[in-house]
Amino acid sequence: MQAKVCNCDLQPIVCSRQHAFLPISRLRLQQSVRHLTRAVDCHRKRACTSIQCRSAQPGLDAGASSSGPRQQTNTRGPIAADGRDVYWPQSFKEITEDAVKAVLAAIEKGHRRIEVEFPPLPTSDSTMRTSDDYIDSNVRLALSAAGMINSRNGKRVHLLVPDRAEYVRSYKMFKPSLDLSDGELTMGYLNEGRKGFMGGLSKIFGNNDNAVASPGEAAAKADMYICVNASTVELPDIERYVAEYVGDKPIVLWNLELDTLRADLGLLGFPKKDLQYRFLSTFLPAFYIRQREYSKSVAVAPYIMNYAGALFREFPAPWQVMLRQDNGRYVCVAEDKQRYPLGVVKQTLMQAMGLDTDKKGSALAFFRTGYKTTTWWEDGAQLEKSDKWRS
Repeated sequence: MQAKVCNCDLQPIVCSRQHAFLPISRLRLQQSVRHLTRAVDCHRKRACTSIQCRSAQPGLDAGASSSGPRQQTNTRGPIAADGRDVYWPQSFKEITEDAVKAVLAAIEKGHRRIEVEFPPLPTSDSTMRTSDDYIDSNVRLALSAAGMINSRNGKRVHLLVPDRAEYVRSYKMFKPSLDLSDGELTMGYLNEGRKGFMGGLSKIFGNNDNAVASPGEAAAKADMYICVNASTVELPDIERYVAEYVGDKPIVLWNLELDTLRADLGLLGFPKKDLQYRFLSTFLPAFYIRQREYSKSVAVAPYIMNYAGALFREFPAPWQVMLRQDNGRYVCVAEDKQRYPLGVVKQTLMQAMGLDTDKKGSALAFFRTGYKTTTWWEDGAQLEKSDKWRS
């Protein structure tokens, strides 16, 4: 695929669909920012023809405005092996359906440890939300996914929350949904049935409510598990639960923000970094959306250029870097079979916007990026038990 030249004299980047991206001309800072915006928009209108169309509740970017009618395409078929040109979900139901399809595709390929990651609430009002909003939304979305999985392949799904106190709260809140499933969807917690000191503490401080069902028997009958809302200090509990109860059954880590949790490993009071190498590295990201927002100063008005995008993956498709447009569409600008480090994601988005103007090796480039652009877990490939989290 060759880059098409728009009527303007700038040539922004397009996805080559060959796990690479095409070169672009450097941004001419002497030109007006209005000219740059018009050039980029003109080009993307040509490049982005595969657009999802849904009339439902707003999805990832509830505040995004529509720039015109959307083209109808069939997006409910099998996941394309070469990824998406454009991702534009219009509801969290649609995102959950896409995640379920990716999870089932991974299970069919023999994967048993799976990760799903996407924002559980619209990003436009995220600053107005409390932690309970995120917790409840994650449980609601996970239960919805569990219902879809059960309806498609008949698997009994057991939803796991971190402790008994949260289990009691969530069970009471979502009891009608669990009752309607007739035992096909159940809920429990990571310390359920655990003997010893920690199990005793869970029972003492976990609000022993007689109206709440005991989850132990349901966990044993489950065909697969979905874990939600766990923090860094609870990651060892997940590892123990997998070893004692899950075995070879599928388990999905649902919206745990593992990259954020990995950053705490090795700090005082948190699990050691070895947890990433021996356990977290074995989880395959089947469906993954990590949004990123950046800005760069330029020498002409408005002096600050904001740009945003996401690291995206939908198994079995490759990893993709998606550039976010003003109307909420995420457009592919690069893709690769291996996971992109976040530093590379930023650089790729900068190139796609024509903002990669610093001379390589210059002092300005060094001050912008720093001496290190990767994290310790991105650099530890030789210590990992598995490279599934990268593939």
